[in-house]
Amino acid sequence: MVIRGALLAAACIAVAIAVTVALPAHTPGPLLRDFEAYWAAGAAANAHADPYGRAIWDWERGVDGVDPRRDEVLPFIGPPHTLVLWRIAAGLPYARAAYAWWTVLAVALLALAVAVVDASGKPKTPVTLLAAVVLAVSFAPISSDLALGQLALPAFAGAVLLTVLSERAIVAAAVAGALAFAQPNAALGLTSQLGRNRVTAALGLGMLLTYALGALTAGWEWPLTYARAVAEHGAAERFAAIQFTPAAIAYDFGAQPHEAIAVALAVDALAVAAALALAVVVRNSFARFAGFSALVPFVSTFFHEHDLVVAFAAAVWCALRTSGATRIVALVGTLLVAVDWLGL
Repeated sequence: MVIRGALLAAACIAVAIAVTVALPAHTPGPLLRDFEAYWAAGAAANAHADPYGRAIWDWERGVDGVDPRRDEVLPFIGPPHTLVLWRIAAGLPYARAAYAWWTVLAVALLALAVAVVDASGKPKTPVTLLAAVVLAVSFAPISSDLALGQLALPAFAGAVLLTVLSERAIVAAAVAGALAFAQPNAALGLTSQLGRNRVTAALGLGMLLTYALGALTAGWEWPLTYARAVAEHGAAERFAAIQFTPAAIAYDFGAQPHEAIAVALAVDALAVAAALALAVVVRNSFARFAGFSALVPFVSTFFHEHDLVVAFAAAVWCALRTSGATRIVALVGTLLVAVDWLGL
């Protein structure tokens, strides 16, 4: 315990240095760059313009830090039900809305850390909770979520909360599900929970809530129009350097497009086989969810560095519940995911 306490203290000092003395150079652009697209989409929707089109540039160009002389349009590709939130945010000046959203992200980080520790079955001691929070702050995908104002962090927190709350408060779990569906990558791991009656019910209610909110902002046929928009955006970014999909990584290593797609299909098949094995072998429902979530990057066709937050549940679970060789493999995996390779 003395050694662990000393290591935790060293980790806290390292994080404090990282967010104060050793901050990287400020990059051009506004505060919370991805939130810029959310806020502009809400402003466009409030003005009855198309938030999925170039109309959002009319509002983005007025954000402090954006050069209006250059075409720097940042597209919005979130599900329509999130526009309910972004329309409210757009009622505030950008800077105030950004700081309010930063507060939401901080709460989401704490909720995620506490929920994952709770779901692990280990006692929620102050030291364990502090360690989980420190890991979250230093986990590069979560750091990226905080720096960019990304919705991926609260969305994955929603997915974790759904698995935790379903047996206790099904309505709250359904709301958490609607939050998870705000970022499809964050919600994919919930397929591991199908078959658990209360979780399945919460998922169904969450889907109904998601559909109803989306219908309010984009019409009843929104799932079809949104699927087309996502497909077009995914095709445009398929082999971009910021994509963390198997196809994009293979392409970046020199594969031709058709070869990269073949690699992606092979990786997809292996990931699906691994998920099926987990479904059969792993009886603990939350461990199964953590494993499925960690496999999402291998099957997703649109995946950025900040989306790797989906590996956080597995990282904490392994830190608390594994030992021996399994623990070593888990720690190596955590380090590989927790480093911002793109930033380096």
